[in-house]
Amino acid sequence: TAKLRVRCVAAMKKFVTVPEATQRNPLTDKVKWVAEDTTDNANSIAVIVELGDFRFWDGGDLTQNTEARLVTPYNRVGTVDVYQVNHHGLDFSNNAVFIQSLAPTVSVMNNGVTKGCGAASFAAVKRARVKAMYQLHKNLRDDIENNTTNEFIANLTRDCDAHHIHMSVAPDGKQYTISIPDKDHSRTYKTRRK
Repeated sequence: TAKLRVRCVAAMKKFVTVPEATQRNPLTDKVKWVAEDTTDNANSIAVIVELGDFRFWDGGDLTQNTEARLVTPYNRVGTVDVYQVNHHGLDFSNNAVFIQSLAPTVSVMNNGVTKGCGAASFAAVKRARVKAMYQLHKNLRDDIENNTTNEFIANLTRDCDAHHIHMSVAPDGKQYTISIPDKDHSRTYKTRRK
């Protein structure tokens, strides 16, 4: 069985110091800074959950500038296997440079039928070339092009059937499975080596 580690990398707009993060992120100059967020969202706690080589990101409601500071000028986070999309996929989160720096294999968005899954956030995740983009709900606003394929969406209608997305990681951390049990959907992915 692999070693489990939960590491807090950000809280209250403060960041962990990572001595090995000494190579400048080549995407640093591509950050598009926005107006500072003065809400509690920027104070979110962000964690990396690791099981062996497997790495999962949960950044709560972090907003764009805070995300950018985590990965520029040095990437304090590294790459991840699964990116839980920040802030329901709202556009004042999910900085494109941040997502590209994490380079996730899979993303999971905890959005609602009219909340989250914003055009810029959706595009940023898509540009990161993830193998699969999961959504809790289908975006039913007018911008329906901002949806993944129905196969990867747990709830397709406004009347939520409370279908969930389930993730399990092998005890050795070498692979993980993401499923939507109510749809008989299940995919297994190999963990990236550190």
